[in-house]
Amino acid sequence: MRLVHVSDVHVWRYAINPAQLFNKRLFGMSVLLVRRARKFRLERLAHVVDRVASLDPDHILISGDLTTTALPIEFRTAREALAGWLGDPSKATVIPGNHDRYTGQAARDRHFEEMFGAFAGADDYPWIRPIDDRTMILGLDPTRAGWSARGRLPHTQLEAARELWDKARCAGSRLIVACHYPLDAPGPIRSELHPKRMTNADEVGRWLSTVGPHLYCCGHVHRAWAFEPPAVPNQLCLNAGAPLLRDRDGDNPPGFLEVVLDDADVRVDHHYWHGDAWSVRPLVRRHGFFGRP
Repeated sequence: MRLVHVSDVHVWRYAINPAQLFNKRLFGMSVLLVRRARKFRLERLAHVVDRVASLDPDHILISGDLTTTALPIEFRTAREALAGWLGDPSKATVIPGNHDRYTGQAARDRHFEEMFGAFAGADDYPWIRPIDDRTMILGLDPTRAGWSARGRLPHTQLEAARELWDKARCAGSRLIVACHYPLDAPGPIRSELHPKRMTNADEVGRWLSTVGPHLYCCGHVHRAWAFEPPAVPNQLCLNAGAPLLRDRDGDNPPGFLEVVLDDADVRVDHHYWHGDAWSVRPLVRRHGFFGRP
């Protein structure tokens, strides 16, 4: 099975209506004017869509932050731009990021669900959906509207996830957890995650350490990685980075992940934009990963 994992597209549009700016979005628009509009290159989005399509993936997983300030026009633009991936809801999964719940009104009005709800496993989180006869995606949503970029998985959602997994664990042998927030980050990057972390990541990690081998597909920190957190045994954490990021120094190339599941084996490659062309680098190979006891 070939899965493509994309995150943090961050489609942005300037708000013209002043009524849309009397909230956290005013701060977001200020950041957009000063920095973010130059940081994310929307003109490359069509190239990303074409590159992913050329791989003919069996499934596409988008782990949040499709928008920047959760404006309705940002959601519409993202939906239209990604239409080539989203023709069949059974072949794509989309979960929200904190920027998709940027204001309380955006969360209450369910802008994300209006545009991308068809690509979730249920109307509310958590949920589990099978994507082939051996593989399931567990969707979690720790996002919340507020001034902080930190998230928190509600206790009720965590308990519901436990129950869902207890019922579903015999139905498939390959589990993918989709959650915008990483539980941890590789050592050199941990300082970037800390100020915008999931505040109860330790609690969530303790539970996930009991579910057996699983992939944890996330975003939020705009760096591609594949590592196994020491505190969560049998978790392979995959961050897709941000495909439209402007990489000025050449140390954080923008792109997405190609994940190949072959029986119990896992292969992860990073497709990234390098100069004027795409390049590929292997991130990780794990023989027998899903066969671990």
